[in-house]
Amino acid sequence: MAESSRTTALNRMHVAVKELSEQLDAAGQLPHESVADLKSAVDDVRLRLWGVLMAANTQDYQEFSEAFRLRRAAEILKGILTDVEAGRLGLVHKEAAELGIVARELGRRITASHSTGG
Repeated sequence: MAESSRTTALNRMHVAVKELSEQLDAAGQLPHESVADLKSAVDDVRLRLWGVLMAANTQDYQEFSEAFRLRRAAEILKGILTDVEAGRLGLVHKEAAELGIVARELGRRITASHSTGG
């Protein structure tokens, strides 16, 4: 497969995953077996993608791994904030209080790390 074809396929997959995510949010109860099968397929693709990323970044695994985790955490938090602002996610659950505590502590440590230069 040519590079441009792979890029096009990746872009289509990205759009399809986002659309699926939106449909799952809008759907009511879904058949457990169908969801489990889809989860398995997505997990398999995720692991394959991780392998591709790791193969391309074997020079500095630690730095790549840290940046990847932080980027993913930021994406998750942005998604949560968007859903809260849109009224799709309530903050009444005990998990929301725990998230707030952890987020504040992480923010404090990030600020301290940046103010000390490391």
